[in-house]
Amino acid sequence: MASSRGNPDLGDIVRSVAVLGILVLALYGVGQLLTSEPENVTRPVDWAPVATDAREMADYQVLAPDELPEGWVATSARFDPSTQRWRLFILGPDDRFIGLEQSSESEQTLLDSVAEDSEPLGSAKVLDRVWSVHVGPAERITYLTSSEDITTMVTGTVDQSELETYIDSLR
Repeated sequence: MASSRGNPDLGDIVRSVAVLGILVLALYGVGQLLTSEPENVTRPVDWAPVATDAREMADYQVLAPDELPEGWVATSARFDPSTQRWRLFILGPDDRFIGLEQSSESEQTLLDSVAEDSEPLGSAKVLDRVWSVHVGPAERITYLTSSEDITTMVTGTVDQSELETYIDSLR
């Protein structure tokens, strides 16, 4: 018996829902084919003005490079006047990174907060200072030094000589 226009039978309802479901899945599939992930989702920041402001406001000598190594971009630059904490993080080729941090916190506190699970490797003299050197997971190397109640930490996933070259560039 033919169904009336106002009362479709169950078969008509199931076929309609199936057609709509197939249409939604087809649209989703086309959307996935046409959507691409960006290669680099990290946005560079202009770190130089932040470093200048930090140098004017800090109670200590804020260290920063005159310029970043070729091919590297700053991804974070912050100075918190209330805690006197300066940070500069840069990202280079192959997602290698270098982080610079200065704070009134102890070497161990900074090490625990930024380069956890690092083990002592020895010491090195760089930038006319003696730095304790630590190695951690993912081949992260960390240099720490303290003077005048300020701890400076430079950490990264670059080789040790490249990290020391970066430290030498700090002014």
